[in-house]
Amino acid sequence: MSSLKTKLTSTPLREDSGADTASRYRFQALCGLILVLERHKLDDDYALIFEYHDDIALLDSSIDPSRVAFYQVKSKKTGHWTQAALTKQKKSTKKDSDDFLPSYLGKMYQNVIAFGDDVDSATFLSNAPTNFSPGQNDFCLDECDQGDLEKIVSKLETEFPSETTIRTEVLRIGRSDLSLDDADNHARGKFDSFVVEHLGEVEFSTAALFKAVSEECSRKARAKTNPTQFEDVLKDRGITRSDAAGWLATVSEVVDCPKWESIAPKLNLPFMEEVRIGREWRAYRVAVLNPNEAFRRVRRRISKELDTPVCETLGLTELLDHVSDIIGDEVRQELAPINQARIKAMILYETYSKN
Repeated sequence: MSSLKTKLTSTPLREDSGADTASRYRFQALCGLILVLERHKLDDDYALIFEYHDDIALLDSSIDPSRVAFYQVKSKKTGHWTQAALTKQKKSTKKDSDDFLPSYLGKMYQNVIAFGDDVDSATFLSNAPTNFSPGQNDFCLDECDQGDLEKIVSKLETEFPSETTIRTEVLRIGRSDLSLDDADNHARGKFDSFVVEHLGEVEFSTAALFKAVSEECSRKARAKTNPTQFEDVLKDRGITRSDAAGWLATVSEVVDCPKWESIAPKLNLPFMEEVRIGREWRAYRVAVLNPNEAFRRVRRRISKELDTPVCETLGLTELLDHVSDIIGDEVRQELAPINQARIKAMILYETYSKN
């Protein structure tokens, strides 16, 4: 196990004093998703973990990380971030306590101290700009004017009196271009661009897949578990290269499946049954982009039945009848209410996905 992996799992998570609101976690989740989309452009492995030592931790490996970039995500409806706001320490609200809470930059610097040279950067990421930047949306504190930098360093030295040198070269300010009022639509646009960049133009909307992916990110951003094993942290709170590749594979699978017009002539079905199954086939090609666990169980069950030797000997129409007779009751129990035409459309889809 790498020294960073050991540090990540052995260093206690600090208490989260932020407001526990759905809007906060949603914005954080969408920022994390966009970081994944950007990071996936590179060829090497990565893992992004929500609410793990900071709002977001981006690692250079999902197996044996050696470098980490931390992100503290804050949204703001109006105005700018000032030096005073980023370095202000509020007094603890705990009874009989004279302690002061860490400032925003102080929270970031706690991770710089805890993880040392393994830290690539610690970024304050917001939709709102600062009023002290060197005219950029993304900059290192070392790029600030000397007077501004000295004020920030002075505040951090007061917050961390035992630190002889403040490592301002790893502290960054980042600007998210997500619109606070329309973050979901903006993020979906970036997700669509991600799909097009990797797969080319697709003939259907990826809205269902974006909904599933973004809700999964939101769920992981709100995870309350506190696992001690790195693999469990990834499962509960993380998104990896493999996960993002799976999103693309889902779209690719749908794209590669033939259109109904090429399948229908191969079926020897009464006209009205063919119409009903065709309608369900077209709907299913979209629905498959947003599966829940029951949906995945049914897909696995169909796939398992299609692997049986008897299915190798059947024509397409016979195959549909055979498999639906065997698994129909299980599917109805898992996905009720569901009609026979949808079940056969699912079997058709899995048949063509496997071949």
